[in-house]
Amino acid sequence: MGIAVVDSTLFTSVDPVVLAGSMCGACGAHVFPAMDSCPTCSSLDVTRVGLPTEGTLWSWTTQHFAPKPPFRTDEFAPFSIGYVDLGPVIVEGWLVGKTQWTIGEQVNLVLAKAWTHEGAPVFTFGFEAVT
Repeated sequence: MGIAVVDSTLFTSVDPVVLAGSMCGACGAHVFPAMDSCPTCSSLDVTRVGLPTEGTLWSWTTQHFAPKPPFRTDEFAPFSIGYVDLGPVIVEGWLVGKTQWTIGEQVNLVLAKAWTHEGAPVFTFGFEAVT
């Protein structure tokens, strides 16, 4: 039995956790999530690549109200969302473990529990502060 995730195409691996992006062979652009063509130059010369797992918090906010469907969670608690600079690309994701952050803070990619399905956790990706 593997780790259940919200969308397996977001990952190249879940153990260890690595996000799947794409890199354009024509212009060098990186994107997340992975795409079949380059949104910068329209080239089809793209390769699926694993993205860095450490980055810098670029911006963030904390949400104090429950998200509307189709987003879900087992029970609501305020949560933070941020943009994380992974080097070749900036990724938006959950910020886990706290609700007060500092721009420029170093973070690591982690699996974050999204909800429970038939008694088992379903995970997405998130970022936690480097300790």
